[in-house]
Amino acid sequence: MLYIRADGNTDIGMGHVMRCLSVAEAAAELSPTFITADEGCRGMIEDRGFRVIVLNTDYKNMTDEPALLADLFDRDADVLLVDSYQVSVAYYRALTKLVRVACFEDMGIAYPVHLLVNYNIYAQGLARNYMPPRSENDAVRTYPDRFLLGAAYMPLRKAFQEPSSYVVGDGVTDVTITTGGSDPYFATASFADVLINDGFTGALFKERKLRLHLVSGPFNRFADELKCRYQSYEDIVIHERVKDMRRLLSDSDVVISATGSTIYEISALGVPMVVFYFAENQRQGAEALEKLTDIVNAGCFAEDGAAVAERVTQALTKCILDKSYRERLSRQEKELIDGKGAKRIAEQLKALGAAGII
Repeated sequence: MLYIRADGNTDIGMGHVMRCLSVAEAAAELSPTFITADEGCRGMIEDRGFRVIVLNTDYKNMTDEPALLADLFDRDADVLLVDSYQVSVAYYRALTKLVRVACFEDMGIAYPVHLLVNYNIYAQGLARNYMPPRSENDAVRTYPDRFLLGAAYMPLRKAFQEPSSYVVGDGVTDVTITTGGSDPYFATASFADVLINDGFTGALFKERKLRLHLVSGPFNRFADELKCRYQSYEDIVIHERVKDMRRLLSDSDVVISATGSTIYEISALGVPMVVFYFAENQRQGAEALEKLTDIVNAGCFAEDGAAVAERVTQALTKCILDKSYRERLSRQEKELIDGKGAKRIAEQLKALGAAGII
């Protein structure tokens, strides 16, 4: 049986839960059960058909969880997949005494688990971080037994696993702004305001009317304010509780996106994009995209939102004026992702369960 430990809320968004749901769907034969700290993301997980165990604990304090989970697992067959930034080496050492443990990891930090997965496009450059030095004391676990690195293991949602038929259009009319499950700094409003002033009425776009699609995630604390500000605009559409994200993105000419799981979904489709980020754990993804492709990394919104909004406008301007540039972005993005990552991870988890406790 597969257990998955992940949380989602207004503070951390839904990235952890979403990528774990992709793995759960690919590993359905293992009867996945989610374990969460609180009720925050329970409804979303249950809507996808999976059982949820709520610990009623603080998601930021996971220290005591191994004791709470001690009687849950079958040591000889079960696997626990953990996806959290609140973990510690001690936490994993305790868990590996109870069950076979796999984890997602983004920052290049080694953990003493049976299987570590870093699917990011920059992950290959972190390989040495996960390898123990020759002087490592085998009696004190610090490094993973095995690790899987790179975009081949990107667990896209099922909707994005099919090949894309996206074709770059002659012009730009529809621009989508997405900030992930939450929008901690209300970046959507900053981008919309700049584009309203410069995009709808500015001289540059005088003959190019834009339609903005604003995605309001499930944990967007500014959702009501977003509607108050923009729902009266004829050319602004606010999307809440999006059921078909693939279609929304596919209908876009350009997507402005926070760096997170969404950038891989956009890449799989091949929709030209501009990226920015909120936190340090997203920085490496933004910088890697900028290095590997011609995508513009507009920078950290938390540090200087006004400057990021200006760079986003400049990048969007280039997209609007240069179809060949958008075609190049589309081609480069499609080359990054093949959509089979969730299936590959599921196969590895199944093999891990068959191995039993070492």
